[in-house]
Amino acid sequence: MGFGSDLKNSHDALLKLQDWELRLLETVKKFMTLRIKSDKEYACTLQNLCNQVDKDSTIQMDYVSNVSKSWSLMIQQTEQLSRIMKTHAEDLNSGPLHRLTMMIKDKQQVKKSYVGVHQQIEAEMFKVTKTELEKLKSSYRQLIKEVNSAKEKYKEALAKGKEAEKAKDRYDKVTMKLHILHNQYVLALKGAQLHQHQYYDTTLPLLLNSLQRMQEEMIKALKGIFDEYSQITSLVTEEIVNVHKEIQTSVEQIDPSTEYDNFIETHRAPAVKQEIEFDTSLLEENENLQANEIMWNNLTAESLQAIPHRCRLPLEKYVQLTLILFIYIQLERLDLGV
Repeated sequence: MGFGSDLKNSHDALLKLQDWELRLLETVKKFMTLRIKSDKEYACTLQNLCNQVDKDSTIQMDYVSNVSKSWSLMIQQTEQLSRIMKTHAEDLNSGPLHRLTMMIKDKQQVKKSYVGVHQQIEAEMFKVTKTELEKLKSSYRQLIKEVNSAKEKYKEALAKGKEAEKAKDRYDKVTMKLHILHNQYVLALKGAQLHQHQYYDTTLPLLLNSLQRMQEEMIKALKGIFDEYSQITSLVTEEIVNVHKEIQTSVEQIDPSTEYDNFIETHRAPAVKQEIEFDTSLLEENENLQANEIMWNNLTAESLQAIPHRCRLPLEKYVQLTLILFIYIQLERLDLGV
């Protein structure tokens, strides 16, 4: 199965096929061009983000932090991804897109050559099998008329006995022309048959098979372009996978239970307790009150009894303190003679 054996009468279909393929290639070219532009813009955006983050993250803590390490590595790997995407865009432009552009030009030339050669052999075929035969047939019909006319005149001359030789001579000449033309027509028919046979069995199949070979070579080249495009734009290439592996590894190293160990070690400091003492200067103008001693009397009894309740002491402590207060109050009354 092939162009030469099966598409001898499918010229229009072949033209439509080539036109469709050219439109497809133009669409692919437009897509690749936009993809390159998109990848370059993406790479630029990633780099701008990293630059902005670097400006916002200039303040560093004075201790070792796995969170900080992980974040810094994320930024570094994002910059690496930006460089990779930029390189991929440049590779797409210089590789698949360039080759595709050249292929479109070649395919246009192939179509032009095919159309030109096909028109040439088709015109030759039409000339040999149509035009020349029709011309001979027209001359043939005309000579038939002339022969018949000369024959009638010759018969009339014989009947009248006048100029019979002259009429016969004319009749013979016209008949000779007819016979010569007849032979030419027969040979032309044979030539046309041979030409037609050569056209359909050799010339046209040769052209169509050549076209098929060129078509298949271009499909092979296009497959290579698609394959290269797939490899360049793949998001699972080793270099991109390594970027994400590095980030994932750094994230896994974050341990909440040990994150602040270095911070604690760096900033370890014992608590400094302040001495809290009674300010004796408060008693300089009063001799009845003693530093660090509670004043128990009937004036303070009620307020002192409320202290355990306000302090919400346990029941046992509350009872104990109440008894002590009661004893002190009684002693105060005895001292005062109440």
